[in-house]
Amino acid sequence: MKTLKITLTLLLFFQYCFGQSNNSDTNKATIKWGQMYQGSMLDSIRANLERGDKQALFRVAQYLDSNHVMTEALGYHILQTQQKQIARRLIEENCIFLNTEFVIDTGTKAKEFLSFLMTNINNISFSHDAAAYLKTPLDKQDVKYQIRSLTPNKREELKKDSSQILSNEIVKHNHIDQLIRDKDPAALFKTASLLYANRSRFNTYQSNTSDYINLIELLTGTEIGVEDEHHTISYHIEKDFRPDSRLNLLTFFAKNFSSYKWDDRLGIFINNNIVIQKADRETQLFQLLNAKTDSVAINAFISLTRRNVIKVKALADDYDKADIRFNWVLPTFPYRFLRQMVVLTDYCKHNQIDYWGSAKLRQKIALLKNNRLGFKKRHEIEDNIIENITVNEITAFEYWCLINEQDFDLTYSAGRILDVFYSKNWEKIIHSKKQLDLYLKKAALYRYLGIHGISNNFIKKFVERGDSIIDPLKKINSSDTDIAAQAGFAIKLAGQKALPPKFDRKFNRGNYDTLVYDLPKQYRQIIIDVKDSLNRDNAVSKLFSTINYDQIGLAFQLLEHYKFKWSGSKYTFMDRDFGFIAYDFENPVSRAQFIQIYQSHTQAQTYIWYLNWLGVNYINTQTHKLDYDKIYDLLKYDVVNAFVGGGGATHDNEAYALIKLLELKFNITLGYPKKLCNSANSYGCNCLERASEWMTYLKNEKLLKKAHDEPISFSSPLVIDNQYRF
Repeated sequence: MKTLKITLTLLLFFQYCFGQSNNSDTNKATIKWGQMYQGSMLDSIRANLERGDKQALFRVAQYLDSNHVMTEALGYHILQTQQKQIARRLIEENCIFLNTEFVIDTGTKAKEFLSFLMTNINNISFSHDAAAYLKTPLDKQDVKYQIRSLTPNKREELKKDSSQILSNEIVKHNHIDQLIRDKDPAALFKTASLLYANRSRFNTYQSNTSDYINLIELLTGTEIGVEDEHHTISYHIEKDFRPDSRLNLLTFFAKNFSSYKWDDRLGIFINNNIVIQKADRETQLFQLLNAKTDSVAINAFISLTRRNVIKVKALADDYDKADIRFNWVLPTFPYRFLRQMVVLTDYCKHNQIDYWGSAKLRQKIALLKNNRLGFKKRHEIEDNIIENITVNEITAFEYWCLINEQDFDLTYSAGRILDVFYSKNWEKIIHSKKQLDLYLKKAALYRYLGIHGISNNFIKKFVERGDSIIDPLKKINSSDTDIAAQAGFAIKLAGQKALPPKFDRKFNRGNYDTLVYDLPKQYRQIIIDVKDSLNRDNAVSKLFSTINYDQIGLAFQLLEHYKFKWSGSKYTFMDRDFGFIAYDFENPVSRAQFIQIYQSHTQAQTYIWYLNWLGVNYINTQTHKLDYDKIYDLLKYDVVNAFVGGGGATHDNEAYALIKLLELKFNITLGYPKKLCNSANSYGCNCLERASEWMTYLKNEKLLKKAHDEPISFSSPLVIDNQYRF
């Protein structure tokens, strides 16, 4: 009653707010709200249908032709629904007639349904077991099913949770516990009956479906799969959205429960009349993906990438559709990854390609997973891999980086390594049929991982490559549809002119030029006025996000004794706004060193000191001046996107510091604000567009001595033929 009063109050409020005539805009029609469904005659018919009143079928049929609109609530949503739609919904929810008997659809008329009822009235009954009307009894209906033994992992889980499963409220309240004590197989039928009878309906949700399935699996020692709404066998009945599989499970037990007998030795009900399949290895491994022990889950995942392609893809689809939980050590979308990775390993095995790699390679990958590596050391390891890894090893590197997608440090390092590697080794790849086919295959597979990263852009390396790549691509005559499709796309990209997108919005809410007047006064005012600590932190962050370079020293003085609620928030403006990444401003010694440099050097000299501290190679060793060719490559490859995942962010690394040097050198910002961002611990900016424009500037001003004719970066923002944007 309380819910009804609240709903009525809300509807009256909406009618008052939206039902008024607006004289200022006569074109706007007044919203007309239909009669309330809740408490209406149709709602009364619904209640009678669910109670088993057969006459309610005749009464609901009369509404199948009605276009009158009613107002009903679905959660917090207020809907305007025609009565015929509500009537069809009520029939669908409460009737389980076979398709050969009667099909309710959007075109069903009252006359048709009434005729069916009149003709079959003596054969139609209400099944309390199904809480639905039917013509053919459940035990007379056909049902397709498959039964497999529990995997060792599943059996152990059920055994561990058995006391909880058997003492569940549904077991006690419905006297299933007594049936189990009596060793009566009716316990199985009763459980399946409750699972379906308590199904979700409009505006009601059944949340405890796994309790029923766990009980059945515990009592039978098997997993029972039945057809779902797609007419495929589902072993995840508790996860299926529509109730079709639950009805089929009930039908299975209606036909077969009496053949189950209690086995005292095994402590389960067994049925010698049905065939039980042994769970295959792929099924066992999939069930281990949710193991609580990380190593068990990740080893199962690795094993699955190397198993039978057809079985793994089918199970991956099944688990993905059912949204089965998994251990978070696995890739973000493990089932999508498995679909692609099992195809990759199969392709590699059939084409004598190493995807496993050497112990030495795996050790280098492990080094990149160390989140305590400093910027300089990480780049040294990355550069060492780029320099020494071969085209025959790169797939193994990618394989292990896919396995470890959750490691942000690794996946961003991999993004840079792969970008540089493929550009540097491009000629080796395109002049080897084996390597070119492999690259195209990976371009297809990685694109369908369904995640952020340069994995989506492997095809991008073909942009503007011209005849040098078009000829080899045209010679490809592969029966592999992935390779053939990617080759066709690559030919188109190779012959197209690529242009940088026009960056029209160089100023925005997260990046603009400012000058803060009387910074100390504004800071003190925030401290006085804002009492809530979190709001005060936000206000302080916003204020200091508006300072310019010349105010950094003053900002440090003011913030020296201020404590943020969240550690690490105080000096983020130095990284996000001014590009001083990887420097520990929280450390008093490091901070004092930076302040000393800042106060005694010009802005350009400070950025030069900082770049040298990072260990960036951007100076011509002979002239000791800026090496524009080195800077060009750094801008091209060091604004990094992750190989896979990484949250979709871009790591600027040292790129903005280099851009700032160029801005100061040529006294131009190319139309951008004078600093990278006004982040306020809220906005995120990157210098990808700036880097692209400065690369163009260096070319146009003829400051480069090298051709720089290698393939473009995976991260380069480009427009192809005004159609494709990367």
